[in-house]
Amino acid sequence: MKNTPQRSSVPTVIGIEGGATHTTMVLTSTRGNVLGRARGGPCNLRLLRDAEILRLWKELFARLGDTPPSAAGAFLAGCRTRTDEARVKRLLKKIWPHAACAAGNDMQSALAAAFRAGDGIILICGTGSAIRARHGNREVHVGGWGHVGGDDGSGYWMGRKLVHHIFQSYDEHGKADILAQSALAFLGLNVVEELVQWSLEAPKDEIASLTRVLFRHHRHPAARHILLESALLLADEVALAARKAGFRPGHRRQPIQVAVNPGLAKHQPQFRKILALAIRKKLPGARVFVCETEGAVGAARLAAPSQISNFKSQMGVDPGSAARVSGRGLSSAMTEQRNPRTLDLDRRSIPRLVRTMLDEESRTIPAIRTQAKSISRAITWIVNALKRGGRLFYIGAGTSGRVGVLDASECPPTFGCDPEMVQGIMAGGWRALYQSMESSEDDADYGKQSVRDRGVGRKDVLVGIAASGSTPFVLGALEEAHSKGTKTILLTFNPNSSFILHPSSFIRIAIPTGPEVVTGSTRLKAGTATKLVLNMFTTISMIRLGKVRGNLMVDLDPSCEKLHDRAARIYSALKEIPHDEAWKRLEEAKWNLKKLLGR
Repeated sequence: MKNTPQRSSVPTVIGIEGGATHTTMVLTSTRGNVLGRARGGPCNLRLLRDAEILRLWKELFARLGDTPPSAAGAFLAGCRTRTDEARVKRLLKKIWPHAACAAGNDMQSALAAAFRAGDGIILICGTGSAIRARHGNREVHVGGWGHVGGDDGSGYWMGRKLVHHIFQSYDEHGKADILAQSALAFLGLNVVEELVQWSLEAPKDEIASLTRVLFRHHRHPAARHILLESALLLADEVALAARKAGFRPGHRRQPIQVAVNPGLAKHQPQFRKILALAIRKKLPGARVFVCETEGAVGAARLAAPSQISNFKSQMGVDPGSAARVSGRGLSSAMTEQRNPRTLDLDRRSIPRLVRTMLDEESRTIPAIRTQAKSISRAITWIVNALKRGGRLFYIGAGTSGRVGVLDASECPPTFGCDPEMVQGIMAGGWRALYQSMESSEDDADYGKQSVRDRGVGRKDVLVGIAASGSTPFVLGALEEAHSKGTKTILLTFNPNSSFILHPSSFIRIAIPTGPEVVTGSTRLKAGTATKLVLNMFTTISMIRLGKVRGNLMVDLDPSCEKLHDRAARIYSALKEIPHDEAWKRLEEAKWNLKKLLGR
């Protein structure tokens, strides 16, 4: 699809909407007049690498001319968090460095396409499904969880239901019914058996394309049943969105406006009729219509200079937050200062560099000793929480988060505790353990949501680890946990950190490890100190919980040959019996050391 505008000096706006099936880019004037349009392949943020997204956008923009826009907005499926939005804006800036940028998900652009800034509900039903509603200052989102955990009623859902029907019908009757015959013809397959392999390998948009078979045979009982079930599921979600947004059904003068994106509904009058009836049954008096304005136009509307500040306000983003995050007090952090003892590292020999690093690391333990009282108080909190059935959570980003996850993961095999007793929360999730995702640390809301979704509560203790003492992800998490009555601890290596909560349930452990060997590289002394402090948190807590006898770990989980031998040596020492006898008894007890010790 191509529509190339004439080159112009008039300010323009680029709007991009990307979904699971295709991406649309429009070039508009700042007043919203569409000057050009280009369409390409899918652009789900979670499924594509940065290079793939940039390649797609550049190809589409090449069809629209070469005049840089004054503003650009990209609203993509899979863009769910502030971190995702930051990634999208970063990609936009790589192509249009001087443009004002806006980013979000395709539901926001669809809502803007249907209602501009007004109230209403938009139902997206194509390959996937999701609903977004706005009522006054309240904006809510329902669905859009992907084809594995959600997207009920979507094209993918209908296609999968059709495949299921074909196999069930073939089992029952031993032959292909009319729906099977039509599906095979549509896919270019010959026998039902070939549909098995296809269904295991087909991407979700290809499975969703089977809706054409359902619409063609909409009078067939099985097809009619699938279409009706889809409409009812979608209507339920629309009604849920209406309730969450605060709409009141049945208001004659102000009926609820429900827009359906053109996806499945535009060219399928039968399904559109069924869907409208199902929605009006749930929301009496609602006006249901197909939105003719494409989401890319909504993206351009949100990206227009006059809309950007308003859009940021709606999203809860302070326009000045980026500036504060970039500084965020790092200039005063000791870990960011240049170390006067290492100004000439690049000119030192390897033996001297080894001595230099060892000398610097030797400063770590004296620095930790200055905070021994606060560390002891924190451990008392942890022990009391674990005794009451609470849990210990570490939360951090980058090195801090990785060390926290490491310490948490080593507790079950070492002390035989439940894996949920000590947990690590890492900014960026498990991928960030081996792949740099440092931008996620700038998202305070992400930290708060992590605390909510992991169920941190009053019985627990949350340790936030932030070398600079100013990581938004960590501080947001501490604030959220503190508001829930959780005991909170900030472990930082910046005594100048100003973050503080009410002292009755907050401890700040600020260890003065000083400037790093390499300026700002907190994986060095700060990382070492983090590991030492977390070692004390969990080891001393487990000792107080009775999981150590003498200096022996009597609750270990012997899950490998090395630990079998260690368990036998522990049992041998405690019972004063030969090693071979200890090994034999442990084998008979299926290596349950705690049971043998009578605990």
